[in-house]
Amino acid sequence: MSMDKSRIAVLAIIVGVIVLMLKVVAYLVSDSVALLSDAMESIINIVASILMFAALMISARPEDVDHQYGHQKAENISALIEGLLIIVAAVLIVEATIGRIFNPVELENVDLGLLVSLSATSLNGILAFVMIRIARSTGSMALEGDAKHLFSDVMSSGGVVLGLFIASVTGLYILDPLIALVVAALLIKMGIEVLKRTCHDLMDSACEEEEKKIIEVLERNNDFLEYHDLKTRRSGSNIFMDVHICLEGDVTVSEGQALVTRLEGELRSAVPDLVPNIRIEDQTQCHKPAVEVAQGNGNTS
Repeated sequence: MSMDKSRIAVLAIIVGVIVLMLKVVAYLVSDSVALLSDAMESIINIVASILMFAALMISARPEDVDHQYGHQKAENISALIEGLLIIVAAVLIVEATIGRIFNPVELENVDLGLLVSLSATSLNGILAFVMIRIARSTGSMALEGDAKHLFSDVMSSGGVVLGLFIASVTGLYILDPLIALVVAALLIKMGIEVLKRTCHDLMDSACEEEEKKIIEVLERNNDFLEYHDLKTRRSGSNIFMDVHICLEGDVTVSEGQALVTRLEGELRSAVPDLVPNIRIEDQTQCHKPAVEVAQGNGNTS
C-alpha cells in the first residue's frame, strides 16, 4: 500500500471522528432533526473510512496460493459495503424525520448550531478534495468511493445549513424535517450509483476507456500479423488484459519474447496499473488467411 493511500485512509478516520463530534454538538444545541441526519451520516462516514483502510491493507498484499491474481478485489468489496451503508443511513434519517413532519418543533440556538456544522463541513470538503486527487492518481476504487461519499456529505450539509438558515429567518420550521428528507433522497441516489459501479467491476465487465488505449497501442504495431480475443477486467486499481497475437512462422522464441516484452512496456505506459497477458500464436492460428494478412494491415480486434 502506497504511503499516500495509507496516510489518507488514517486521516479520513481521524477527520471523520472530529466531524462527527462537531455535528453532534450542532444537533444538541439546536435540536434540529436535519442536523441530526447530518450527524448520522457522519457515523456511516467513519465506518466507511475504517472499511477503506482495511481494504487498502488487504489489497496491498502480494499474490499467494489462494489468491493468484492478488487481493485487489478487497477495494471493490469495500466500495460495495459503503454503497449499502449510504442507503442504510438514508433509511435511518427518514425514520428519525417522519414524526417531525407532522409536529414541527421550534429550533433553538440555530445560529450556533449552523456555525458548528459549517466548521465540520469545511473539514470534510478539504479531505474529500485531497482524497479524490489521490484516488485519480492511484486508480483506487476504495479511495474514490469514500471521496464521493464525502463530497455527497459536503453537498447535503451545505443544503442543510442553507435550509435551516431560511427556516430560522422565516419561522417555517417544517423546513427542518423536509430538508432531512432531501438529504436522505440524495444519499439514496449516491448509494445506488456507488453500488452500480462496484457491481459492474465485480462482474468483470470490460474496461471500455482502457480498451481504447490498448487498441491504439496494438494498432500502431506492425511487428505481428494480427491480434484477437482482447479481453479486459478491473480488480481494485489494477486492469487485467488478455490478448492473442499472431507471428510469422519463422519468428524465433527469443524474438517473440522480445516483442512481447516491448509491447508490454508500451501498454503499461498507455494504461497505468495494467497487468498484461499476451499469448503468442503462429501464422496457422490467425483468424485471417495468410494471403489476406500479407495484403492487408493484419491487425484486427
